[in-house]
Amino acid sequence: MDEVLEWQLERGGGLQVYKAPERAGHGSCTLIVNDIDETARALRAAGIAPGVEPTRNDRVDTIMIRDPDGNSIVFSMPKGATLAH
Repeated sequence: MDEVLEWQLERGGGLQVYKAPERAGHGSCTLIVNDIDETARALRAAGIAPGVEPTRNDRVDTIMIRDPDGNSIVFSMPKGATLAH
């Protein structure tokens, strides 16, 4: 995509920087988790996201929450090994 720059880190993970003027001043972080249901339970138990449930599709299950400053925090459980790299 023309509006995205992406780097893959040698030891795993990656970094994307993208142009989205409507989100200026806010960030987004995606964390890969092994168990999305346990993550949902932990977020509910901690009072961080009461009632949160994962969004599921064929490739990945996700939970998206926002911190008090409006930044997105995404928890993601890829269903294929190649998606987790």
